[in-house]
Amino acid sequence: METSIRLRCTLLLVVVLVSCVGPVHATTSEILYNKAHKIEAADSGIRTIEIDSSGNTYASFGSSLYKLDSDGVVLFEREFAAEILATSIVPDFSKIAITLRTSSSDFDSVYILSTSDLSTMVSSDSTTSNANILMWSPNGANLYSNGPDQGIIQLNRETLAQEDSFVGNHTNPMLCVDVSKTSNSVLTVDQSGLIVLWSEGNILFEAQIESSISDCRISNSDEYFSVATEEDGLRKWTFTGSELKPLDINGIEQYEFSQTTDHLYAQIMTPSPRILVYDYVNEKIDHEIFMFHQFTDYAIVFDSQGAISGIHTNSNAEHVVVYSQNIIRAGLGESGIDTDGDKIPDSLDNDDDGDGIEDNWDLNCPDIGISCDLLPDENLIRHVDLTINATHMSIKQTFTFNKHDSSIIRDLARLSLDGDVKLVEAEAELFAESICLNMDNNSVYSEISESIIIENRTLQPINLYCAVEDGMILAPISDKTTHIRYSITTDYVYNIPVELDGQVIEVVNHQFPIKGSITQLSEQHPIRASIVGNSIVSQLYSPWHVQENKIVFDIETIDSETEEISAQSLINSPVILGSVFVGLCLVGFVGIRLYKTSSKMAYDVDIVDEEDEDTEFETDDYDIDEDEHIVVEKAIAQKEFRRNPYRSESRSVSKRVPVRKKVQNEAQQLLNEASNEVVRKRRARRTQQEPTRTKRRRLDDSNDAQQPTRKRRTVKRRIQTDDDMDETLKRFVSESPDE
Repeated sequence: METSIRLRCTLLLVVVLVSCVGPVHATTSEILYNKAHKIEAADSGIRTIEIDSSGNTYASFGSSLYKLDSDGVVLFEREFAAEILATSIVPDFSKIAITLRTSSSDFDSVYILSTSDLSTMVSSDSTTSNANILMWSPNGANLYSNGPDQGIIQLNRETLAQEDSFVGNHTNPMLCVDVSKTSNSVLTVDQSGLIVLWSEGNILFEAQIESSISDCRISNSDEYFSVATEEDGLRKWTFTGSELKPLDINGIEQYEFSQTTDHLYAQIMTPSPRILVYDYVNEKIDHEIFMFHQFTDYAIVFDSQGAISGIHTNSNAEHVVVYSQNIIRAGLGESGIDTDGDKIPDSLDNDDDGDGIEDNWDLNCPDIGISCDLLPDENLIRHVDLTINATHMSIKQTFTFNKHDSSIIRDLARLSLDGDVKLVEAEAELFAESICLNMDNNSVYSEISESIIIENRTLQPINLYCAVEDGMILAPISDKTTHIRYSITTDYVYNIPVELDGQVIEVVNHQFPIKGSITQLSEQHPIRASIVGNSIVSQLYSPWHVQENKIVFDIETIDSETEEISAQSLINSPVILGSVFVGLCLVGFVGIRLYKTSSKMAYDVDIVDEEDEDTEFETDDYDIDEDEHIVVEKAIAQKEFRRNPYRSESRSVSKRVPVRKKVQNEAQQLLNEASNEVVRKRRARRTQQEPTRTKRRRLDDSNDAQQPTRKRRTVKRRIQTDDDMDETLKRFVSESPDE
């Protein structure tokens, strides 16, 4: 018991400390989604990607190979007779090698192409017909690929002639190969888990492991070689065969070592796609680049210091995806009139008013004498919405992508979790998470808080989250016009509670922090600013242009006890409207119930009167056989259960039972005729005022002793005397018309 209490206290202390310290975030690379180049009519099948020092991209889609410039323009295209299985660009970027899926010796299986125009420099059928491994040596002198037998072959870069082979004890398809940067060592691994280290044609190390292997690498200085396993981390061995402590990284698809820093770069796809940057000396994650789409291959761009400056990936869609640290927009910094304040003159800007609608599509707006391309749609411009109370403030900023970027993001996201074209909520959430995770959150917290001025108060960050507001979930694949709206929300607590009434809050016009932020793709100005709260008067300022340094909100609280309620506020109140609606429904329901009750009471009076009449006709004799008797009983039972008088169908349709009448005495005949006349007059009179109620006549067969006793519904009735009978007869006769 004491231990449990101590544990609870410890956990509580940890929570308090974390709350005091504030959010802690891992270092981000500040690399963000930049753009995607779509390849029209791209082939299905295996996809690979390479990049050269000039920023040109070489992407294969099925049997086609494309060369694209940095703007995504296709410079060259090459079609082959079979599917491209693997590509590899030489370290000096002058050549690119490919392997093809072939089933006949009539086709070459490996090609070396010129990167300038994708022309063939040399080709050969030296490799196996389905060579999925292709790698240049670090110095570019040799090419390594699958051999005709199980193993790896070394090919001459000029002739593709086989120079060496690494077969060993491999009896299963090959999984990976790597070549030392400082020696002639070669590492080969097959799909069964057999690991072999070669040097000068000799086997230095051989081991069979049970773990599932995805990739293999030799470290930069031959300190060790390693394999990536699914659950056992990155396992390492020295060249003498001693196993080292593994690196705690699971789920690696493929990886590589940096040539200039102590980092490795790993592709990980679960639980979300990303590139992991790992400090293998200090054994910690340095940072991660999160992505919202699937990819099977990537190419990293390094800056002069050896750090990542960009990443190019393929995708399940027909796109080459580019991630960068900075987004350079055409016309940035040029002189000229700049309506929206994005530092791009209107003459070069395709969205002059900053609402995310390109000028050539900006045609619908209020007719106030201003061109639509200069009159922003306030629903689509950037929103800065403050929600406050006495202790907390939440700042939600909402941005809009243009139609082009929105369409591409949807195409990439809809295939991120499954292979269908339906864009679901989980895929939209994956995109939103990538927005948040690639930002430097600490920078976002500090820069946004500095733009909010409250006298003698500071804002302490407690939370940051991103969300897709519109334009993704369930959007059809043909949708090329809907804008994606996304939001970034930062939550703060005041260091000292605030007395809201009369408080002044200033909001400084600011650019959203751009380090690693996808907001670089969205227009920042003008702004629609608002402030709301449960106990304050809401305020709105729009449009807020970049030329205005700041706006001021004078907070006015609402006194619920003395607040005057206007007629218009009552009309517009959803509570009032709902109450009125419910009241009308209740009144209607009660009215219907009362009407039905009154109708039933009138009906009961008729029944009592009717039973009285029935007693007057005790001498009525009807001859009914057994079958007819049963039918009559059912008809009587049905008529005794009266239907809603509103239903005309029940009034117009009568069920009659054919009977054979016996001879009636004269008094009975006279009474029947008089009764029929009275009923006919009553029907005519009631038709104008209320629904018609018809009386039933009892069929009495008391003279037939053999008839079974009929079951009757119990009704309230009085005992008739002979005098009552006479009075009834007189009443009916007096009410009958004169003959």
